[in-house]
Amino acid sequence: MPRPWIKGVQITGQLTVFPTASLLSAPAWGGQLFTQTLNEFNRLAQANLFGVRLVRSNSPTDGTGGGANIQVDVSKGSHTFIDGQGVKQTGQLNVTPGQVRGITHSITFGAGASEKVAWAWVFVPANPVLGAGQRGVGNGVKVGLTLHELLHACGLRETDPGHKSTIQAGDVFMTDSIVNAGSRPDEDKYQFGSGNQPDAAGRFILSTTTVSLVQSVWLLGQF
Repeated sequence: MPRPWIKGVQITGQLTVFPTASLLSAPAWGGQLFTQTLNEFNRLAQANLFGVRLVRSNSPTDGTGGGANIQVDVSKGSHTFIDGQGVKQTGQLNVTPGQVRGITHSITFGAGASEKVAWAWVFVPANPVLGAGQRGVGNGVKVGLTLHELLHACGLRETDPGHKSTIQAGDVFMTDSIVNAGSRPDEDKYQFGSGNQPDAAGRFILSTTTVSLVQSVWLLGQF
């Protein structure tokens, strides 16, 4: 089951998100793509009654519960974040060519049914590419991989249904998804059972399973 956030955050019905200077200045990412990703998440949130929306923050996550609830940054393979004891930790992301994925470090307190998320660090590959010697992936795919991590940041776990789904039943929450290269970067798509995503307008579709997971902690308010 997904993990709810601490009560003080959960009752607001929103999560604040800070994009680092490294993300905004990265040639493969930038401010426009970050805004596009937040807009797409919020479109999905409204269409599917998530019970939570994302709001951009100008304050970095400080590792003590202050600043943004979620910080989004780029990783070149190794990166740092602050754990619940205020200690800097080193994380790893597989950024070898063809590995189009990110990683989320959710900082939690409590155990079992009382475990709550206090803040989260999201990392995306600094320059995701289709494969060795190949070009970078298109923006639609980069939005999709970031949406995947933002779903984790909302509280969804790797053990939740759909994360290890088969391609026939999958959506953007599915790990190890297939990227189909188009003739141009803006034609790159994820392949799911419902077809290739995103559509021409850059929109994604979520399965009822994924929607229910988000709703279980936000719409239903597990404080």
